[in-house]
Order: sequence, then structure tokens, then C-alpha cells
Amino acid sequence: MSFKRFDERLTQMQWQPQSGPSPQIVDSVMADRPPLAVRGVEFTLAGAILGILIGVGLKGIYTPGAPWGPNTGLTGLLIGGASLAGAGLSLALAAYAILRRHDMPRLMQFASMNLLIIVMLLLG
Repeated sequence: MSFKRFDERLTQMQWQPQSGPSPQIVDSVMADRPPLAVRGVEFTLAGAILGILIGVGLKGIYTPGAPWGPNTGLTGLLIGGASLAGAGLSLALAAYAILRRHDMPRLMQFASMNLLIIVMLLLG
């Protein structure tokens, strides 16, 4: 078949080139697409807030002049003890979250953000 003959056949069929996919193709692709899953930020935000509370508590333990710093009596003992307990529990929770990261990904979000904020506050 020659080139001229091919062009004549295309003209007879009244073929029009298209620049985009047909609606059937678009519909079939969109139907097979899984729905978009939005990850919640609740656990990340909760970990950050708890990390701020624990980090500020720990920083105040050794900061002179803080309301719960050195030589503040019962207030310092209660807030300092709660902060130390929170830091210990945060470390234990992070270790547990690492072991169960595939089963509980949201716990991993919480624990990692919690420790990150605590470390940032203590180093800052």
C-alpha cells in the first residue's frame, strides 16, 4: 500500500486526530483508582503537646528562678517528679512503638513527635 493510498483511505473514513484520551478511558482509569486516604494529625498533635508539657517541666527542673526549679519545695517536687515520670514513660512508649510500628502506626506518630519535641526543648 502506498503512502498516497493510505491518505486516501484516511480521508474516506473521515478520521480526525484527537489530542486527549476518550471519556471511556478516563472513566475506566478513575474507577480503578483507590480513594485517597487522609492521615489524621490528631496523634501527631497530641504527641507534640504532651512533649511540650514534659519538655518545659524538665527544663524548669534545673533552671534557677523557675516556679518549679531548684529549692522550690513541694511544687518543684511534684512538677519535677511528674516531668521525670513523663520522660521515662515517653522513652518506654517510644521503645514499644518501635516494636509495634507495623501494627500501630499512629502510636509511632505520637511517640516520635513526643520525643522529638522533648529533645528540642531540652537542647534549646
